[in-house]
Amino acid sequence: MLINLRVWLKIPDAEAATVKNTLVRRLSYGKVLEDVKKERLISIQVDSGDPEELARAFARELVNENKESHKILIDRLEFEEGYVPVKVALHIEDGEAIAIRDRLRKRLGYQNVVDVKKATVWKLYFRLLRPEAEITAREIAEKLLINPHKDSYEIML
Repeated sequence: MLINLRVWLKIPDAEAATVKNTLVRRLSYGKVLEDVKKERLISIQVDSGDPEELARAFARELVNENKESHKILIDRLEFEEGYVPVKVALHIEDGEAIAIRDRLRKRLGYQNVVDVKKATVWKLYFRLLRPEAEITAREIAEKLLINPHKDSYEIML
């Protein structure tokens, strides 16, 4: 089973604001780009147990309820309408994902955790229709959101 934990800030996100400002002011996307938001995606592969119960336990451990909101999706990953989600993940070894996996398994005793993957989902809100928005999202990902030496991206439509 795959438990997907989508996590985003309740408070203003300075990194997302900086990315938006860069896209609008420096890269001239102001006419087509409405907003930029960001969320963390933590995907936890488990081989046994009640997925709902495990998901709640993982959320308690990995989400700071004071400043973050989250959504749990089991064996699926879907996003709301209105934006183009661009998932950016490392294609090299991810030390943070390994640390989360080890914390869940070794420190908290969840031996059923098989693997953990981590990504950032950039939510790009456009004033364009879907085909043009997807092409523009690819451009933005390649120009600003990824480092091609260590990151890969996927448009999650």
